[in-house]
Amino acid sequence: MTVQTIMIVEDDPEIREITRLYLVKNGYRVVWADSGDDALSLMKAEQPDLVILDVLLPGKTGFAVCEELRAISSVPILFLSCMREEADKVAAFNLGGDDFITKPFSPNELIARVRAHLRRPYLSKEDQPESPSKLFFGPLAIDGLSRVVKVDGQEVPLSRKEFDLLYYLASNPGRTYTHEQLFRQIWGQESFNDTRTIIVHVSNLRKKIEPDPSCPQYIINVHGVGYKFMQRGDASGEAAQAP
Repeated sequence: MTVQTIMIVEDDPEIREITRLYLVKNGYRVVWADSGDDALSLMKAEQPDLVILDVLLPGKTGFAVCEELRAISSVPILFLSCMREEADKVAAFNLGGDDFITKPFSPNELIARVRAHLRRPYLSKEDQPESPSKLFFGPLAIDGLSRVVKVDGQEVPLSRKEFDLLYYLASNPGRTYTHEQLFRQIWGQESFNDTRTIIVHVSNLRKKIEPDPSCPQYIINVHGVGYKFMQRGDASGEAAQAP
């Protein structure tokens, strides 16, 4: 069985060593860099299966590193940071990050999230057995095979998780999903009460596909429950409201 490689980019030696020990204990090979400047060269040399990335680094920030890594790889990127503001999560996800854990953190939660990202980098085929490869909702077109989304014929760049979330909701229009169900489906794990991650991804999606993100017509908030996808002009849809 091939041993999967995790790359840690972290300048705090204590946090880096704790993270490394837990990963090794769980059967992973670990490589690391202690600055943003060394991360890209290490990425090219080691071709890791997943990256754990701090934000506040010497030299280049984690955000800059994420942007560089996304230009050459679709490897899952898990941010591990002391930054707690929603704006920081939004920035991380907009740059292509797949997950965001705040310090201090539970090593067991970290391992659970690492396993989930490595086990399910994309929606599995069994999760969408009857979903058509191409979905059309007025000016919105979603191609499940090429993973391309277009609005009025223009391609809209989405992160991997943004696409997975949109495709899953759009494949089941009118069905309401809780935050927990969506997190388990897209991230392959329990949410650990991290509803903000879903909210941020939905917000980003609305900015990219909705004519008016403040009054969404596709991704509808079901108050106190979660979200559902509605086709534009569907009279059965509830009044759209952003969270």
